[in-house]
Amino acid sequence: MKNSNRHLPLPENGAAPPEPAASPESAPPVVPPAPALPDDLRISWTWTDVMIFILFSLGIGMVVEYALLTLAVGFGYAKAPELQRFAATNTVYVAIRQSVWFTFMLGFLYLTLRPRVVQPFWVSLGWREPRARDVPRPLFYAVCFLGGFVLALAVSYVSHFFMPQRPLPIQALFQDRQSAYLMAVLGVLVAPLVEETIFRGFLYPVFARSLGAAAAVLLTGALFGMVHGAQLGGVLPLVALLGVVGCVFTVVRARTGSVIPCYFLHLGYNSILFVGFFFSQEFRRLPLVR
Repeated sequence: MKNSNRHLPLPENGAAPPEPAASPESAPPVVPPAPALPDDLRISWTWTDVMIFILFSLGIGMVVEYALLTLAVGFGYAKAPELQRFAATNTVYVAIRQSVWFTFMLGFLYLTLRPRVVQPFWVSLGWREPRARDVPRPLFYAVCFLGGFVLALAVSYVSHFFMPQRPLPIQALFQDRQSAYLMAVLGVLVAPLVEETIFRGFLYPVFARSLGAAAAVLLTGALFGMVHGAQLGGVLPLVALLGVVGCVFTVVRARTGSVIPCYFLHLGYNSILFVGFFFSQEFRRLPLVR
């Protein structure tokens, strides 16, 4: 029997003979490294956190509603048989309910995410410098704000073709000028901050990591429209239009890697809606207080 190691060099000083070289066919395949995630998608929360947040938001929303209605009846601001109408038309109640609900949701995000993130809390939720090459930040944000103006005007024009004969639920909150001013404070100062933090800051990164940017934009926009569906009376074309608005905001989030431009878009969008209403004949016909 022939020695299969006859071509190997003899060992020196009692060392073991070298192993035969592996053939190229037996080498493991080279797997290219996965593309690195951009900084704005490097998050510590997952789909599980999203589901827990949604369940918490729905649950705490019902608790807040029940608690505030109980207080309203107890202090004589509402009568038990008229609670449904009171909850849908009393602007002060709606503003307090939304503000308390928003506070609980942001507080929940802070308590659950803050211990897990390395960056500051708001930065981890997308409130970071946007990716905008060679554009001064004030100018860039001003363009976003004006873009919200233009988007609102376009959506308002298209909405006229789909307005139902009956009043929309949100219109019941504008019974007098005081109510309109209160809704403006809620819609301009509060809603853009909270909604952009939740939709573009918290939800979008999870969707984008799992589904890709395109699907994440569509899903985030659809959820944005559906959340506002009740105030639009469930009119599908109007809800779909608001879903398109949500998609536009999310595209900006995906392109810039930041929530800040989306906030200015949202701020401009809501601002022009209220400014237009304040200069309308409908507003002039409203009493100061009803």
